[in-house]
Amino acid sequence: MKKIKGIVLAALSLALIVGIFAVAKPAQASTKIPASLRHNWYMNLKSVKDPSFIKFKSTSMDVGDKGFHMKYKIKDLQVTKKKGGWYQIGPKGITNSTYKTKKMKIGHVKRTVLLKNYLGRSHYADVYVIGSKVTLPLANSSYFLG
Repeated sequence: MKKIKGIVLAALSLALIVGIFAVAKPAQASTKIPASLRHNWYMNLKSVKDPSFIKFKSTSMDVGDKGFHMKYKIKDLQVTKKKGGWYQIGPKGITNSTYKTKKMKIGHVKRTVLLKNYLGRSHYADVYVIGSKVTLPLANSSYFLG
């Protein structure tokens, strides 16, 4: 009887120790770029010859301009949903820009735009529109976040 109690006590102790030190798997970041962001976004200013762009596809991201741009595959990206509808997207292991779509009036047309906020504490975001033919007025090239 004492032997059985000792074995049961040892088994329970072992189970308790394993349970305490077991590492829970952290929440996984999304493995795909959200559908609302998947477009070719351009910041085409009248005074700039080579507009900057952000191209989001479901499994890749291309950022830059014609002269220099970086392409990332989904295996090299982290996609994290933040509060307020913002998504933090970029290479793994570094602090990345956050992105959000918004309806905005540009010229006399209401368009869906992409807001790119470089730092979480920044009060301004760059504005990108779908399509390379749309020229942004300088006044609409950045958006005050408040």
